[in-house]
This record gives sequence, structure tokens and C-alpha cells, in this order.
Amino acid sequence: MSTDSVSLGKQLWRGLGLAVRDAAKEGVLATYRNEYDLGFDEAAQICMGVLSDATDELLAKMKSGNLSKQEQALYARLTELTSEMEGRLRSACAAEPTRAALPPPSGTPPRKPNQLS
Repeated sequence: MSTDSVSLGKQLWRGLGLAVRDAAKEGVLATYRNEYDLGFDEAAQICMGVLSDATDELLAKMKSGNLSKQEQALYARLTELTSEMEGRLRSACAAEPTRAALPPPSGTPPRKPNQLS
């Protein structure tokens, strides 16, 4: 066996190892992104639910004709906040999560708060 064939064999194995490592890394990142998306959606639903419950309660009271001036102002403000929050959540959802938002892989030592990526 010549030195060139051993060297070529090592290069092939190294290239294969790097390809496997990169594929595994991409798989882990895809899983983290999916978990991030699921968590974001759940948090958004909770926030919108809180506003919706408060608004629905006042709306039911309004339909019965028993809404005071103060409650009318509160209903108007809650409606504005709901619209604003929905817009902000949509724009935040459209943004790709940053590396800092993704949890580190298990077994990775925790990063210091001032440590750069």
C-alpha cells in the first residue's frame, strides 16, 4: 500500500466524519428551532388569552347594558392592547430566533452572561 492511498483514505474518513458531524449539528439546531417555535406559540396564546378573557368579560357586561364609563374606557384600552400585542407577536414570530435564544445542547457547560458567542 502506498503512502498516497493511506493519505487518501484518511482524507475520505475525515471528510465523512465532518459530514456526519455537520448533519448531526443541523439536526440538533432544527430540533431547537422547532422547540423555540412551539414555546413561542404557547406563550403568545397565553398572553392573547389573558387579554381576550378580560375583553370578553367586559363585552358581555356591555351587551347587558351595565358598563360604566370607566369600564368602557378599560374595554377600549384592552382592545387597543390586544391589537398592539398581536402585531408585535406576529413581527417577533417572523424573526428567526437568535443563537442566544436557543438552549445549549445537554452536557454543554453553562455560558457566562458576558461571554460572547
